[in-house]
Amino acid sequence: MSLHIGICTLNAMRTLPVVMDAITNANLHNQLWVVDSGSTDGTIEFAKSHGAQVMHRPWDGMVGQRRFLLDHCRSQGGDWALMLDADEWPDPSLWKAIGTFLADAPPAVSGAMLNRQLILHGKPLRYVCQPERRLRLVRPERSTVVGSCGEQAEGIHDQIQTDGETVPLLGRLMHDAFVDLEDALSRNLGYARIEAHLNPANGGLGRLLVSPLAAFCKQWILKRGFLDGRRGLLMSQTMAMITWQKHLLAAEQRLLKQDATGTCQGTQ
Repeated sequence: MSLHIGICTLNAMRTLPVVMDAITNANLHNQLWVVDSGSTDGTIEFAKSHGAQVMHRPWDGMVGQRRFLLDHCRSQGGDWALMLDADEWPDPSLWKAIGTFLADAPPAVSGAMLNRQLILHGKPLRYVCQPERRLRLVRPERSTVVGSCGEQAEGIHDQIQTDGETVPLLGRLMHDAFVDLEDALSRNLGYARIEAHLNPANGGLGRLLVSPLAAFCKQWILKRGFLDGRRGLLMSQTMAMITWQKHLLAAEQRLLKQDATGTCQGTQ
């Protein structure tokens, strides 16, 4: 069974070295594809030096980039495709599970769920956002990529879907997503802007007041984020802030639409 690995990149040198080292050390893949959208920090050269076939594609959102990669793995004859972000890599136990899975997966199974573990300040969070399962290992001919807020929501998180059975794998998909909490808040502010326009359910008074507190309690209490110590507290508060950003900007959109509607009615 051939395994193709696909990675989307844009100025990814902060995390790409550890990702490439993990892939090289595991040595399970037959092809390594990188689709880059204009890196200027040495990402392209570094990926090529580690055996990746690099393709350029203008950025149109993660949905479009990931869909392109999955389609490419399919067209190049990959039996299985492992779709990674440039800040994600399987730990040794997950690589072992992937190797066993590829050798033994029955025809009815078309995908495997990987548990992604968030890293903050170089240390993994063992409780906050756990478990966070993502479908990332799939049979390309039976899978596709869609947007989490609809087909046209290219700036919102992507989802891989498959038409067969899926199974969970042991091990962790390490996820070094943010430099720090400021980076986390600034990145998610961009997502919040998009969702404010796309999801009319957000921004209600009840959600604006209650959802941030609920997000904090989910991570800190239900997920037992307090066992992650101060980092768990900070990330639980960050999740609350991210939720607040989403509903705050949506509430503003609601207000502006109401004002515009009132102005139009007043001029009639």
